[in-house]
Amino acid sequence: MKRINIDFDYLIFAYQDDSPDNIYYLDTEFGDIRLVNRQLEDLRDLTDEIELSIDRFLYIPKPGKKRLLADLKIFAQGLEDEQLKKTIKIAFESPHVFEAFKKILSSHPDILLRLNTYLYESTKREVMEWLAANAIEPESTKSNTANKL
Repeated sequence: MKRINIDFDYLIFAYQDDSPDNIYYLDTEFGDIRLVNRQLEDLRDLTDEIELSIDRFLYIPKPGKKRLLADLKIFAQGLEDEQLKKTIKIAFESPHVFEAFKKILSSHPDILLRLNTYLYESTKREVMEWLAANAIEPESTKSNTANKL
């Protein structure tokens, strides 16, 4: 296992970023996370660096909407308020499930905070598995803010 210092909050953000225009790479030597986007002024330099050191940069995958949907369903099942459970089911009919979920929970800030924490921790576990599968161990997984969602 290679041990490196990684900004874990940013790694989780990159992992959760579902924008098709944003691609992220983890620098396995220095722990930096590089964003590749067509709009970047230094795009050519960045892509050249990644291509020249392909063994050093690891593509950060996008987990896809199925994982988020599964997490949201598990969270919804755990809700204690039966009326809220019924209302939350409407979110799954929306083309933008997560946004609908957050809108419904906006009048329940304590539950919205629990949702954000749950999603962060779920993503953290998945990111740790991905790092381990790539023989990388972060020096620290401490979060500066556990609710960046």
